Amino acid sequence: MKRLIIISAVLASVFTPAMAQNNPYGIDDQCYEFFRMAESLINDLSNDAFDYANETLLKRATEVGDEKARTLHYVEKLKRECRVARHMENREEANARVDALRTQTVSVALETGYTQYLYYAYSLSETYYVNTRQEVHAQALLQDMLDIATRRGDEYGLWESHVYLAKLYQRQNDYFNTRKHLRIALSIFDSSEDESIRRQSVSRMCCDLSDTYETGTDSSRFYIRKAEDFAKLHYDSLRVNYYKAQLAAFDRKVAEYHRYRDYCLNDHEFADQIKYGDLLFSTADALLEGAPRDTVIARAKKVNGRPQLLYIRSLAIACQREDIAIWMGSKIIVTFYSDISNLNDMKMEEMSASINQHHFKMELERQKSIKRMLLIALCVVGAALLAALSALFKKKNNKQHK
Repeated sequence: MKRLIIISAVLASVFTPAMAQNNPYGIDDQCYEFFRMAESLINDLSNDAFDYANETLLKRATEVGDEKARTLHYVEKLKRECRVARHMENREEANARVDALRTQTVSVALETGYTQYLYYAYSLSETYYVNTRQEVHAQALLQDMLDIATRRGDEYGLWESHVYLAKLYQRQNDYFNTRKHLRIALSIFDSSEDESIRRQSVSRMCCDLSDTYETGTDSSRFYIRKAEDFAKLHYDSLRVNYYKAQLAAFDRKVAEYHRYRDYCLNDHEFADQIKYGDLLFSTADALLEGAPRDTVIARAKKVNGRPQLLYIRSLAIACQREDIAIWMGSKIIVTFYSDISNLNDMKMEEMSASINQHHFKMELERQKSIKRMLLIALCVVGAALLAALSALFKKKNNKQHK
């Protein structure tokens, strides 16, 4: 593997002019090749090929004075550590390693002036904590990220912080805070001239914002229209059409609903992009067709996403299916309770582990303190015994001399 990397490096030096055209980071071309190698090996934990490629990136960056490439070396190192740490049994040690590398990456980003990687380092760490069921730590980390951006008056940092906080609260099904942070992020986007912000696609954010309002309300419709205006990529348009299908069904515009629904279902990316989307359409079909209660419920039972459950209830009300709306209400309550319970259990486990670890540390310090006190006591007693023996010895010698 290392030999392959060396050969690749040689090829990179030979074909530098061609590589420059495909170097979006604008770093030294050989640095970019080593960066690409490291990136491709980031998930391969079976050997040290990643370390070799990434260290070679640092060496080359240092030689040519490429500060951005040097910063990317530490970003890759942190990214790799987050992968490795997820599989470690000692969670405290894993956290310490991730935190140490994040601190190092942040320091380098501040030193080189590429502060966007400061926030990226925080987002990588936050993802690690989420993936290891440490929700409390992840939230604290994002708040710290927001505090840094606020103190620095850094628009890009504020943007990133609110985007990630919105994702965290959305995952927790906290619509109030999701809405708050998404609206702040969109406000920053609307007024920003920062190219790093302006090139972002905010179509999905607008769709997510529409989910925080009841289906069919003015606010819900407003953000779906806004999502359509911002759509840049294929999956943006796919998601917008998914939401337009929902609105059409809610408005009882059946032909329009079928058009948008078929567009989505015939797209090979739909299943990957929209979780439970096909199940939502199946349930919507049954409702619009006036299917029997058991048929609708049998389909709705397979849906578990909170936005989809709320939508099906709203659609049932629009279709004047009170029997389905009541059943959906009970399912939503059970699902909401389960989600909240699971989240609270996860947070309690995390806090309990932290407290137990704290108690372990306190007990360790207590044991060390006791040992120190015993050692001091033994020294004092030993010194007293030596003094007594010395005095006794002197007294005995004096008697012999007399």
